Amino acid sequence: MAKPIGDHSDQELRNIINNHRKNGKVHEPYYLNAMEELARRKGQGLDFQKSFDLIRKAAAQRRFLSYKELADESRAEWSKVRYAVNSHLGDLIDYAHGKGWPLLSAIVVNQPNVATGAMEPTTLKGFIEAARALGYAVTDERAFLREQQERVFEWAAADDKAPES
Repeated sequence: MAKPIGDHSDQELRNIINNHRKNGKVHEPYYLNAMEELARRKGQGLDFQKSFDLIRKAAAQRRFLSYKELADESRAEWSKVRYAVNSHLGDLIDYAHGKGWPLLSAIVVNQPNVATGAMEPTTLKGFIEAARALGYAVTDERAFLREQQERVFEWAAADDKAPES
């Protein structure tokens, strides 16, 4: 029987994650639990579940949200978590991919772009790199972003219609 996820060291969690990725087992619950636990530990105050819930809620409302909103939702001081946000969102992308969901961070943008959903060039570059690392073929980066944003909105709308479990 596998040891509880919370009993593993950070390095053991990284090994579990890497081994599952190497073996193409990113949909297995143990992998997903390891991802969530490691993200919780390294989030520097960013809460994995709170970020997920906020993204789902914003997506159900078909709206974009800012990085600072993620920090605020976790009651984390922006100046302390601003450098951890990219890694945190990368973990959310990996987790969502493992669940068969769209790339959830597609709707998280810089504050000046909350109305449009546009991403700054460096942000878009990181988003596209993460997508390609997961095996997405991207030719038109902005079109891919828009497609993923729409998929996140549709996913949240479909999830909203599902009965509570």
